Parts: sequence; C-alpha cells; structure tokens
Amino acid sequence: MNQDGSFVDLRLNRQDGQNQESFWPSFTDIMTVIVMIFVMAMVVLLLRNIELVNQLRSTMEAERTAMELAKVTGEEKESLALKLFTAENDISMLRMQLMQMEEQGAKQAGTIDTQHQNIALLQSEKEALQLLRDQLNAENFTLNQRLLKSQADQQKQQLAIGELQQTLLATQQQLSQFQDAIEATGSELEDLQNEHLAVQEQLASLQQRYSNQAGELLTARVAERESGRQLTTLQTDFNKLKLKYDKLVRPARSPAGRYLVEVRYTKPGQQIIVEYQTQEKEGYEAITQEQLEALLDTLKTRQKTGLYIKVIFPENSGLTFTEAWSLTSQLHAKYDYYFQEGGAELVPVLPGVSSE
Repeated sequence: MNQDGSFVDLRLNRQDGQNQESFWPSFTDIMTVIVMIFVMAMVVLLLRNIELVNQLRSTMEAERTAMELAKVTGEEKESLALKLFTAENDISMLRMQLMQMEEQGAKQAGTIDTQHQNIALLQSEKEALQLLRDQLNAENFTLNQRLLKSQADQQKQQLAIGELQQTLLATQQQLSQFQDAIEATGSELEDLQNEHLAVQEQLASLQQRYSNQAGELLTARVAERESGRQLTTLQTDFNKLKLKYDKLVRPARSPAGRYLVEVRYTKPGQQIIVEYQTQEKEGYEAITQEQLEALLDTLKTRQKTGLYIKVIFPENSGLTFTEAWSLTSQLHAKYDYYFQEGGAELVPVLPGVSSE
C-alpha cells in the first residue's frame, strides 16, 4: 500500500513517472547485446581479412616465383637456341671438312693405285731379269761344259802327242797333222773363253742393274710413306692453324640480333637444288641461285641490323668440298654481317678470350 492508503499499481504500461526507472536497464541490455554482436562480427571479419591477406601474400609470392621461373626459363631457352645454332654451324663446317678429307682420300687412293701399278711393272721387270739371269746361267753352264769337254779333249790330244813323240821318227806326217789339229782346238778354246768372259760381264751388269732397281724401288716406297706422313702432318697443322686464325681474327658468329636466313644445298644429280627459309616464314622453298641473290640483296638493304646467313649441307648432299666451300664463301662474303667490311663485331679477339 502507498502512504496515502491506496494499493500499488502493478501494471507495466502505466503512463505515470513511476515506471521510468525500469526502461533504462532494458535498453542497456539490448544495446549490450547489439554491441557484443557487432564486436563478434568485427572479430570474425578481422580474422577473415587476416586470412585473405595471407592468401593474397601467398598468391603474390607464387606469382613472383612464377615470373622469375619464366624469366630464367626464357634465358635458358635463348642460350640453348644460340648453342643449337652454333652446333649446327659446327656440323656444317665438319661436313665440309669431311668432304675435303674424302676428296683427299680419293686423290691419295689414285696416287697409291699409280704407285701399285709402277710396283707391278717393276716386279714384272724383276721377273724378266730373273728369267734372263736363269737363261744366262744356263748358257754359262753349257759353256763351262763345253770348256771342260775341250780341256778333256786337249788332255787326250796331249796324251796322244806323248805317244806320238815316242814314235816321232815313224810318224812325222801324223804328228804334223795332230799339231794342226791342236792349234785349231786352241783357237776354238780361246774363242770359247772370250765368249764365257763376255757372258759373265753381261750377267754381272744385269745383276748390278737389278740391284740398283731394287734399291730404287725400296727408296721409292720409303719416300712414298714419308711423303704420306708429311702430307698428313702438314694437313693437320694447317687445319689447326686455320682454326686458330679464325678464332683470332673473327668473333663467334651468332644469330642474336640479326635477321636469320637459312639456305640449304643438295645435289641429287647433275643440277644443284637451292632452298631457303627466313625467320618470318618457316618451311623451305625452292629457288634459283640468281633469285636467291636478288632476295638477299633486298633483305640486306631492308634489314639494318644485318643478315645471318646459315648454309646447310645435309648428309649425303652430293656436293664436293670445292662446290660447298665456293657456295658458302660466296654467300658469306656478299651478305653475312660478320663477313662484311666495317662490321661492328669485326674486332680482333685476344688469345684465350672467347668471342661468344
């Protein structure tokens, strides 16, 4: 009850000032709940934002790593491309050297065949001389037999003369006849001895000639072997000196920064087939040598950075070394940047320093 004796009004929605005290605690509770919900939402958003930032950093790091890997891969690709061009140029030079060696081998084979023929002729002459020597030996043996027979006849005649001398007084006429016969036999014996001496001199001359020819044959064989070794040594020294000279005078050719033109030569028959392709248009196209030179003249005028002429000779191309070297030298001298006078890269290279 109130002080005035009335009962307390228990209604909640009454309009008098007594119910104002219970409004603010409820409002505070509601606001507290709202603030807590807001704080929790902010915490969740902050955690989510931190997670997204971490993911973004991871993504950026992965992207940076991928860019570095792509850059490294590109550099390796360019390096491998340069090495491939260098290897192809080396292969072309080695094929040209192989063709040169094959031609030299063919020439040496011809020289060896000629020498074998000369040796065969000398062998046939040697056999003929041996046959003549055998014939002379047979004639010498026959003459010796005749000489022995004459000597035996002379001894018999001398014995007969001794017997006749014992009966000299009775056989003067027979003795005279025997003396004439002895004189005739002596002259014949002297002729036979002179003939035998002449045959022996001829045999000695033939033997001396055979010995001289055998010595000359041996000397020719030794000279042939020595000349072959000297030729091989000189050729090896020349190739080494040429490679050193090329390294000292010219830098290593590289297609980097140049306009690439590939020219391929083949010779399946009597006619040389010319094909080309450029870095702008892949795929080889057939062309004549005159048209190729006209095209290269146009490209040389148009491309200010210079041309890189890559000459290709496939395996079993059919070209000789002289033809391949002539075509390569002609194209390089006229159109290749590295062989032009006044080229920026044509500077001497110090020994031991690579120009690549």
